[in-house]
Amino acid sequence: MQIDRSAERHSDICAFQPWFGSVSSETSADASAHAASALGDYLNHDDPVVRFASFWAVCAALFAAAWYVGYYLLPEGLLRSSTAASALPAYAGSVWAEFLTIFAWNLGVCLLVVAANTFRSVRTPLGYLVVVVNWVQGAVVWGTGSLAVETARFAPSLSVALGRSGVYELTAYVAVAVATRGVMIWHQRSGPRWREEFERTQSPRDWTISRREAGVLLAGLALLAVSNYREAVMIAEAVG
Repeated sequence: MQIDRSAERHSDICAFQPWFGSVSSETSADASAHAASALGDYLNHDDPVVRFASFWAVCAALFAAAWYVGYYLLPEGLLRSSTAASALPAYAGSVWAEFLTIFAWNLGVCLLVVAANTFRSVRTPLGYLVVVVNWVQGAVVWGTGSLAVETARFAPSLSVALGRSGVYELTAYVAVAVATRGVMIWHQRSGPRWREEFERTQSPRDWTISRREAGVLLAGLALLAVSNYREAVMIAEAVG
């Protein structure tokens, strides 16, 4: 005897229909988790050049978004009195004195990045977070016209980004962060990140740096020095 299965199939579809939305949500969540994991693989790649390119791309995207928000949505001069650079004198008196002041300040930020890298959450060093915060803050400063030397807002454009020294300084921070990724002391092995404690797993005696990492680090510091000198010249021209 032949059995008609059409009614059974219809019943099965009706029974599972309420779950279609949740399956779709789970699929979307899985895709997001996979994308985040793939990004993490690049940000924490064994090759420091791959780490640098990946992290720089992420920072540049965040910078562009924050720049547009600062320029179009936030009040002018919002961060002028709250940025750390506002504590520095407006002009040190000469180009070389200004350069040394700016360079010393930025070396301090680099040391902060390295110090933060001694903490690692799962796979990611916390120095990365310090760098991201600096990129976003720098973009908002440009967008709101909050530089220490008073200027108007900088409209978002590639020519402005390449014509100023800020992006090159921030790029140097990226180089320092990825080159010193291995200076871990405390490790948070798993999530949730806001609850799990950090455990001491290494000491400075265990630190190593490869030749490629040393190359990225030196290139970043050289870029920092050149961009800081350029900034000192621009400041001298602006106040003189």
